Amino acid sequence: MLIDQIDQEIKQLNTAEFKQMLIVATKKLKEAEEEVNDLNIYPVPDGDTGSNMYLTLSNAVEEVKKTNSNTVGDLADKLSMGALMGARGNSGVILSQLLKGLANGMEDSDVLTVDNLSAGLQQAADIAYQAVMKPVEGTILTVAREIAEKAEELSDVHDLTEFMYKIVKQARESVAKTPQLLEVLDEAGVVDAGGKGYEIFLRGLLEGMLAEEEEFEEIFAGSFALGHTKEEQESEEKFGYCTEFIVKGAEVEVDEFREKISALGDSLVVVKTQDLLKVHIHTDHPGEALEFGIEYGDLTNIKIDNMSEQHHERIRQEAERDAQEQATKEDPKDGEIDTSADELAVLAVTVGDGLQDIFDQIGAHYVLKGGQSFNPSTKDLLNGIEKIDASDIIILPNNKNVISTAKQVKDLTEKNIEIVPTKTVPQGIAAMMMFNPQGELSAVSDDMKEELEYVKTGEITYAVRDTEISDMKIEKGDILGLQDGDIEVVTGNYNQAALNLIDHMVEDLDSLITIYVGEETTAEKKEELIDKLEEKYPDFDLEVHTGGQPIYYYIISVE
Repeated sequence: MLIDQIDQEIKQLNTAEFKQMLIVATKKLKEAEEEVNDLNIYPVPDGDTGSNMYLTLSNAVEEVKKTNSNTVGDLADKLSMGALMGARGNSGVILSQLLKGLANGMEDSDVLTVDNLSAGLQQAADIAYQAVMKPVEGTILTVAREIAEKAEELSDVHDLTEFMYKIVKQARESVAKTPQLLEVLDEAGVVDAGGKGYEIFLRGLLEGMLAEEEEFEEIFAGSFALGHTKEEQESEEKFGYCTEFIVKGAEVEVDEFREKISALGDSLVVVKTQDLLKVHIHTDHPGEALEFGIEYGDLTNIKIDNMSEQHHERIRQEAERDAQEQATKEDPKDGEIDTSADELAVLAVTVGDGLQDIFDQIGAHYVLKGGQSFNPSTKDLLNGIEKIDASDIIILPNNKNVISTAKQVKDLTEKNIEIVPTKTVPQGIAAMMMFNPQGELSAVSDDMKEELEYVKTGEITYAVRDTEISDMKIEKGDILGLQDGDIEVVTGNYNQAALNLIDHMVEDLDSLITIYVGEETTAEKKEELIDKLEEKYPDFDLEVHTGGQPIYYYIISVE
């Protein structure tokens, strides 16, 4: 659908129509996930803005699907809470704040109108800015603010179609000019990824509002596959087949069709746009449902699933998960619990079997799997916190994209939480050296924070796209050496990159080099690097550990 060719006038929308908008927006963000990921400024494999925004929104829509509320305001509240619990990474956290503002604007509203949507967009920008300690222009915040300003300008517009068209047009223009406001975007030749994701979300809302015929099948494909509610699970046990189909050319009213077909089963959903009906029903007689539908038009997109087989398979998978959880509780390795009742505890986030074992061995009570391109959600962190037998807990994010999610946890639990903002694994390990389980929460976390300034982190990874940064020409597949997040070395060999980077990192008073070896590094390459480091730095202590981390051939600490 071309949004430049809109002539449909809409004054208000009900909850079912609002749900449709959200489902379509989620699908559009999923389709654009890699496009948004590829807008990452640096060519390193951490471009997960699109993934984090999609996962955050999909969790929010999952909550929306579970409610039967008949007010848009309540639906928006469920959306906001789902986004908060599902927020991942910086972009996901900001999106959750935007959705919180949207919900605030729709509070107590029965239907969606221009007035409450406008209020929501304006509050969205305000809340998002408040959530960021040092707002930077040229980012999603700028896009949200300019959209809010446009919404305020449109106070005399009462047609949702016209309003949303102009909002999406403003979003597109705001995103296009982000490189003019932020030099690093201009240098990398990209627009802001978060801003682009927000634009796609808003465009998805508009397309979901209009839902033309040629898009109908795409819009509803999978719209019932975002999760199973308790009611749906009970229905699966009662009825044998999940039956879906589209009736083309239907002239019947939705309520009339719904009332007549309802006798054949339950979990009934019937949605109409123009002359198309999308039907979903759990029934023991799918043939009768199809025969009923064909009385009103031509059938297409017929899908019949045996829910008994699906149900038993899900039970089997859940049993396996339960068994695994029980096993890890009895053997507190790989991200599970040390149940000793210390006064103070640590939750650490990292990925890689070796790194998880290291944090476990040096005193972390719970090690949550997560890190680069694998950011845990707010709910993941909360679940970990609740499994720790301590009321005072320190969180070590160990990744810059996990810090903002960790901060959200503080207001969602009765336990006392402090965040030590570790951006790397070496920072997290250094912080653990200052951990005192018998100490006082704020004093211990302060001691751990002070240790971070003495740690230098190096990372050896690979380029995921061609670019030019700070006069360095980088081609896809090049090996990159990063010191504290900045690209310092570009070569074609990961051992050479490590040697060059360490040479750049070492200073006069340093005496210790620590290497954490990644899962893709060969034993031969590891031994070769050790030999060269021992030869080049004979007076240094050298420690080498198997980290098992993905993405990074080596993680390096110099102290």
